[in-house]
Amino acid sequence: MEREERFIEEKFGRRTPFKVPEGYFDDFASQLMQSLPESEDRPAAKVVALRKSAWHRLRPVAIGVASVCAAVFGIGVFMHNGNNNADHSAVVAGHAAAVSSSYSAVDAMADYTMLDNEDMYNYLADI
Repeated sequence: MEREERFIEEKFGRRTPFKVPEGYFDDFASQLMQSLPESEDRPAAKVVALRKSAWHRLRPVAIGVASVCAAVFGIGVFMHNGNNNADHSAVVAGHAAAVSSSYSAVDAMADYTMLDNEDMYNYLADI
């Protein structure tokens, strides 16, 4: 970035091509006020009545409905988990049986990478 700035400075120098006329800001405020229209010429500001949107009226109802839905969902989850506690030991026992099967995670990885026993022996021999 600094190189680009140096290039621009060498090419164009430090001078600024824009100049403000002498005394421009001395009476700027008075010139601006003179260019504004008189207050009688301007129309009066309109007063607009604001009304509440439908959301402001329905917000308490929406909060109540959301609370009831959350409570019903929570009670349903609690009741569902309460009924399945007796079956939990059977699920754990079935999972343990599945883990102790002959098909292990190493076999799954070998299938995924398409390695056979000879490739695995070669990799282990290189270590």
